[in-house]
Formats: sequence, structure tokens, C-alpha cells
Amino acid sequence: MSTVLRIAFTGVFCLCFIAKALAAEGLRYRVEGVGKEARENVRAYLGDSPAEKNAVERFLSTAPLLAAQALEALGFYEHSIELEVDRSANPWRATLKIEAGDALRYTDVSVELIGEGRGDERLQEIAATRSPKIGDALHHGRYETLKRELLQAARRRGYFDAAFTENRVDLDVGRKQATMALVFDAGVRYEFGAIAVDEALIDRALLERLLPFEAGAPYEQKLLLELRQRLLCLGYFGSVTVLPDLPNRSFPAVPIRVAVTTAPRHSYEVGVGFSTDTRQRLSLTWQSPRLNRWGHSQETALRWSPVNPQARMTYSIPLDDPANDVLQLIARLEDNEFGDLESEQREFRVRRELTKAGTVRSVQLRALNERWGVLSDDFNAGFLLAGASVSSRYRRGDVVDPSRGVSQFYSVEGASADAGSDEDLVRLYGSVTGLRTLGERWRVVGRVEAGVLWTSSDDAQDLPPSLAFFAGGDNSIRGFGYQSVGAEVTVEDIPTLRNDRLVVGGTRLVTGTLELQRYFSERWRGAFFVDAGDAFDSGDFETNVGVGLGVHYLSPVGALRLELANPVSESGGSWRVHVNIGAEF
Repeated sequence: MSTVLRIAFTGVFCLCFIAKALAAEGLRYRVEGVGKEARENVRAYLGDSPAEKNAVERFLSTAPLLAAQALEALGFYEHSIELEVDRSANPWRATLKIEAGDALRYTDVSVELIGEGRGDERLQEIAATRSPKIGDALHHGRYETLKRELLQAARRRGYFDAAFTENRVDLDVGRKQATMALVFDAGVRYEFGAIAVDEALIDRALLERLLPFEAGAPYEQKLLLELRQRLLCLGYFGSVTVLPDLPNRSFPAVPIRVAVTTAPRHSYEVGVGFSTDTRQRLSLTWQSPRLNRWGHSQETALRWSPVNPQARMTYSIPLDDPANDVLQLIARLEDNEFGDLESEQREFRVRRELTKAGTVRSVQLRALNERWGVLSDDFNAGFLLAGASVSSRYRRGDVVDPSRGVSQFYSVEGASADAGSDEDLVRLYGSVTGLRTLGERWRVVGRVEAGVLWTSSDDAQDLPPSLAFFAGGDNSIRGFGYQSVGAEVTVEDIPTLRNDRLVVGGTRLVTGTLELQRYFSERWRGAFFVDAGDAFDSGDFETNVGVGLGVHYLSPVGALRLELANPVSESGGSWRVHVNIGAEF
């Protein structure tokens, strides 16, 4: 065959091969012969199957080399890799058949901490838990993780000059052995130095009251994060950055830079909602997070609903710890329906609130004036109430749909006829809600609340409705109307000369809920529940029970709950629909 014919034949063959490659609609590949970790690492090195025609041949030419690198990263150096390609399929099919062989194993491991970090418990813990042991398989990824975690922990704890003075892994592939030598010199530990801040944006005295550390204390990054969180919690700033000024460090101190941007002086929020208790509602909230250089703030909220319109204004004054210790002045106007009573409340409250480790404690003094009517009779009462409360919330998982959690609230209030009140009284109240996920599909929610009121009045009608206890509604005993369960009195309606039984509230409260939920998908779940309890006077407890089913849709703002409940303890009780939105707490 002449040279010209050979060249022509070769050219035709290449053109046919290229045409066939271009005709293939991508490629799919498999990895066989190795365990899960090695298979996943090979796939991580190779990447996704190529979908474009021009990437197929490039993938096939580099796949064996990349697979070898993936195996060696896990300590497998005596491997064999065979690549098979089925070009008759569309897309093409490729199979990497791998024999990994035995991994190299450590015969000697040395990890040494020097410098001031030698005695640092956190660095010692990382060295002890992350270092391989003699006999362990060589794994380059874990070796790099050990080095990275030592460096990161050292810098978080103020060892800014930390470095490795020795960093070596030696291999003997023939003997299937490896040795490791690591010497980590943490150097010296820096201290918190001077704090630089724009005093036109934040008052230095205010900043110093927020500091979770003192100048000269050993540096620790988590304390900077805590300072940032405290500044953000004030609501004064749009953004907060707290960082060590490493270029300007001079042992033993590292300066700290605090940079903030101011938040808008005023913000407004409009809300729309609905529940079967209060029906449709509209709300407008006006917030001023920083009114003056001392950090005072205000929030004014207007809410309208047919059942419960109200207006509230809160003026907050930061105290010793501005993020966690606040004095509040609160004014409130509210109308509400309690059983068969309609109430108008006017209140002014002075409250000190302290927050620590997720627990909120408060003490307060509030002046309450309340008007209410019973048929054609009108009542008016005034109280000066001293009280205290404690609340806490523990939650795990999604804020909208937590996997477990406990919410608690307890309060006590008292008033005296000798100190500006119309009568003597002591009021105790407490509630606990808990939830837990069981397996992948089930979730259980429980709630208990109780209250007791001692008063010097002998007539239930003299008791202000907002201080009495009522039950029933979306968040109480479902199947019963909103605040429709309570102690009853017989009242003569003079115009009709008829005796009416009216719900006027009780001096005792006990209710409980047990709810079992099942997830049908990521967004939908069903629920079966039993609610029970009563609001009553001493010695007159009656068990009111509501049983029902519901369907919940998990929206971005909380669970939208549509529930159907029946008051089974009432003869001939009718089904009631309950609609609400929000997480359990």
C-alpha cells in the first residue's frame, strides 16, 4: 500500500472515530470494586458525568489518573485501574474497575506541641483525638484536617504566630508502611489590647458596659463573637464587625477593631393575620431602636381585631448590661372579650427585665384600671400590682418546625387594698410546653398550664376579667370557644325579668394538651389531639374535653394549622373549626 493510501485510510478512520464521538450524547460512568469511602472519593475527583460531546474524550483520557490520585489520598498506592467504555450505548457507558490493594499503615506517629501551646487544653485535645495511631491506615485527608484544626484553634485562642516547624509523612510503598512527624509551635498567646471604635457612632461608655472581657485577658475569639452579638441585640446598628487588628499587633497585646453601621432611626411594619379566636387582625408597628446617645428606644404597636383591639407603647432604657438588662415603661389600652364579659383595660407598667443564658427574669409594678359590664350593670376597678416572672425557651432544629424543645413561663402578682388597690389579691400562673420528634415521621407535643387566684372579694362579678382565669380556644381547650370556659354565675336581667347563666371567669385554672403529629411530606403533617381542663372556682372543677384532628402546612413563617375539634364532654356539642399560624413556641 502506497504512503498516500495509508495516510488517506488513517484520515478516514480518524474522521469516523471523531464523528462517532461527537454523535454520542454525553457519558455515564460507574466505579466498581472498592468500598463506599473509596468510591465516593473517586467520584469526587472525577466529578459529574460529562454531558457535552466535547468533554467526553477529555474525561476518558484523565479518568484513570484522577482515580489513582483519589485512591492514594486514602493510602492505597498498590492499585490497578481498568477503564471499559461501551460506545454503542447512548449515552456512552464507562466502567472503572478498581483493585485498591492494601492501604499503607502507620508504623510510627509523632505529634509534638511546643511553645506556650504545649499546655493548652484545647490544642492537647485536638492532638490527642485527631492524630492517627500506630496501625491505622494512611489517610492524607485526615492528616490535613489535623493540621488545619490545630492552626484554626490556635488562632482562635490568640496564638497568632503559630506554625509547623516539622510537617512530614514518609512512605515505604514496598513495605506498605508510613511514618508521620508533626511539630507544632504555637508560639506565644496574645492578650486583648485597646479597642478602636468610631465614637460618633457608638458611645464608648456604652461599649465598655457590653464588653465580655477585660483588657489584658487572654485572647479568645468566642468573646469577640459574644460582643458582636450583644451589640446586634441592642438594635441600634445595621451591621457590626468585631475583629483583631493583626497587622498592628505587638506582643503581648492585639488591638481590637469594632466597626458598626447605624440602623434606620425608624422602621415600620404592617401585619395581617387570622385566627378563629380573634378573627381577622391588622397590625402596625413603629420602632425607633435608638432615640438618643444613651441608647433609649421605643416601640409602638397598634393591633385591630373584632375581638381584641389594642394599642401598646414601650419605652426601653438600657441599664448596667444594655443587651441583657433593660428598664421598660409600658402603656397599654386594650379591649377584650372574656366569656360573657366585655372588658376595657388601661394600664401603665414599670418593668425591669434581665436576660441570662436564655432565661428571662423580670420584676414589675403596674397600675391597672379596668371597666367591664355584666348585662346592664357596669363595673370599674383599679389595682396597683407588684409582680415577677421567669421564662425560658430551649429549642433544637428549625425555628419554624423545631425537632425538640421546652418553653416555660411562671408569674406571680399581688395587690393590697392598703396600697392603692380596690381589693387584696395574689395571682399565680404557670405554663409548660414541650415537644419531641420520634423517629423520622412522628412528633409529640404536650402542654400544661395552671393558675390560682386568692382575692378578698366574695362576689365573682367584682373580679376584673383580665385577672380571672378563662379557658377555651385555639391555644387552650380546642372544641370550645375563645375564653368561653370559666366559672358561671346566675344574673337577673331586670328588663326581661329572666335569670341568665353567664361565664365570668374563675379563681383556678388547670388545662392540658397531648398531641400526636405525623409527617406526610416535608411540608405537610397531620395531627390528633386531646385537650382537657377547666377554669373554675375552688371546689367546682368540671372536666371539659376537646378531641380533634388537624392538618398542618409548614409555611416559611410557621405552621398553618387547620383543625376540627369536638367538645366531647358536652352532650350534643358541635364541631368547631380552629385556624391558626405559627410554631408551638
